[in-house]
Amino acid sequence: MSESKLIADFCGRIITEDVDQLKPIKARVLLNREQLVLVTGDGKEAILLSNIASTDPGMVLESFSQFFEEAIAIAYRQNGTQKRAVIGGSSNTVAKFRTRLYKLLIGEQTVLVKHPAKRGGRVTNVPALKMTLEIDEDTILLVRDDQTAKIHLEAVIGFEHEKRQFGDKQRPTLTVDHAHSETTLTTYLSLRKKQQLTFLSQFIRQNYSKIIANVNDIYLSETEIQLLASLHTFDGGAKQDRLMLMVNGVDDPDSFVEQLREKQLVTHDQDELHLTYRGEIMITEQVESVNE
Repeated sequence: MSESKLIADFCGRIITEDVDQLKPIKARVLLNREQLVLVTGDGKEAILLSNIASTDPGMVLESFSQFFEEAIAIAYRQNGTQKRAVIGGSSNTVAKFRTRLYKLLIGEQTVLVKHPAKRGGRVTNVPALKMTLEIDEDTILLVRDDQTAKIHLEAVIGFEHEKRQFGDKQRPTLTVDHAHSETTLTTYLSLRKKQQLTFLSQFIRQNYSKIIANVNDIYLSETEIQLLASLHTFDGGAKQDRLMLMVNGVDDPDSFVEQLREKQLVTHDQDELHLTYRGEIMITEQVESVNE
């Protein structure tokens, strides 16, 4: 591999299926536009990027957390065999590597977009547009002439694969719900290749999973859940006095709201409360757990 063309080069640790025990070994990780190379004391594994089938095969589990500060898992084809590897290192190093890898797997390309397809849960009937898709460490960027739309990964509150009508054809689509200012937007994205659409959802999931883990560590009382659920029914924002009529057992509304602000679940603008993206995720998780 020509070092002049390297996009990433760092020393980390890896776990592969060739290792008898779940114990990482030191490795040099090299990445260029054509391949990913894992160099260990026993040799090297050169993986063509076109042979990477998945970047989220379910291998980064709690059992690996003792080994890695941060990790990314890949599944790939090699000599007719399906193989997997977990690449780990410091949070900053792996985050940069992950973004660079996804940029190569997805690429800057023209995609079909409906944005926003929904605003605050209401259908907007915007037309499908061809836009240029770019990704950064914390943002999906959509550009068309002088129009720019951004989806901040930390603001994503849900996403799913669907089939949506674009023109006269139904296409594989990634539906992304994300908080924006004081409302929630839904964006429909359709890429040329279904595999690249999968990589895009996996890129979002890498960041979304961290937020979910963080949100799940927050304890909420029944009263706090009640208020967040009420805010959710008002499309994320409502007058504080009106909300308090729907919540039982609050003796000191200002102190109660301040606790939710400290947990970064709501913002307070004059006499109105608004859900933050963390608040949206929190209540979405609560609703899904009840439905299960």
